Amino acid sequence: MFDLSTTYNRRKTLLLGIFLLVLVLLPVVFYKNPYLVNVFIVIFYTTTMSLAWNLLGGMTGQNSLGHAAYMGLGAYIACLFMTKGGMNPWLAIPVSMVFVGLIAGVVFYPCFLLKGPYFTLVSIAFGETIRQFMLNWEFAGKAMGIPLPYGESSFLQFRFHSKLPYYYIALLMVAGVYLLIRKISKSRLGFALKTIREDEDVANAIGINPMKYKVIALVISSMIAAMAGCFYANYNRYIDCDLMLQSFSTEFILPAVIGGAAFVEGPLVGGIILLTLSEWLRNKFGGNLPGINLILYAITLLCIIRFRPAGILGWYSKSKAKEWIDCKILGKKAEEAEA
Repeated sequence: MFDLSTTYNRRKTLLLGIFLLVLVLLPVVFYKNPYLVNVFIVIFYTTTMSLAWNLLGGMTGQNSLGHAAYMGLGAYIACLFMTKGGMNPWLAIPVSMVFVGLIAGVVFYPCFLLKGPYFTLVSIAFGETIRQFMLNWEFAGKAMGIPLPYGESSFLQFRFHSKLPYYYIALLMVAGVYLLIRKISKSRLGFALKTIREDEDVANAIGINPMKYKVIALVISSMIAAMAGCFYANYNRYIDCDLMLQSFSTEFILPAVIGGAAFVEGPLVGGIILLTLSEWLRNKFGGNLPGINLILYAITLLCIIRFRPAGILGWYSKSKAKEWIDCKILGKKAEEAEA
């Protein structure tokens, strides 16, 4: 016999399981529609990047605009190892993650002394520096970028003719990163990062070293971004410097901000809603009225930021809708829902 709290948790787990089952079966049902499968692949790796940013920006309070550089740098390092050194793609991914983590940690260690907008400005400068370096480095192809070879489908070579394998790999990637961030959020590390976000002086007073934990958050965040970059390169079979443009860093931040940066699930909710909306607007209006989709998308973002500054989950957590769903669907007692 289970108590109501167990029933509540079991129903939440059941709903999550149904949602995951839908995602698993979706490409099987729509296997004749590669466009739709591609949309979800983009949603998955963009949401992965948003989760990476949220660890540093949402959980730690360090607003970075350089995550596109981590993603691009990870993709470049992996591609160079694969094309110049003949390394297997699956081995190149962890190697590039380690390289990017080390570079980010060493470069930004002294930068964490900066506060407010100055750290953000340094992250922009870092991203543009890396982009210009790759743009002018002949070994990395300069502006031509690095193409990956085509050939027969091979799991060992991370190369497929169908989009389905990429879909499931991207799904596993975003699910794995989400579970990692959730684990961190509930751990001692997560407590330290949240304390630093709220008040660095208080964190320092209770024995938390802000510099140490900021660097840890940055290294983990940049490594996740590098992994997403490696997936992007293998999926598109090509990488160039445009991936490091600062506008891409902004795109990775938006899902977390709109979904609710204070919540681990914020990037997931924001990513699904924003990216689906963006693609629908582009598909619906992009051909007839070029640019109108971007205008409508911007208006939607402005409305959400203006009227729901805490994000969708910030609003939902205090709404009547949550109380009704908790009580009527998930079986939570009214007193527990109010608490």
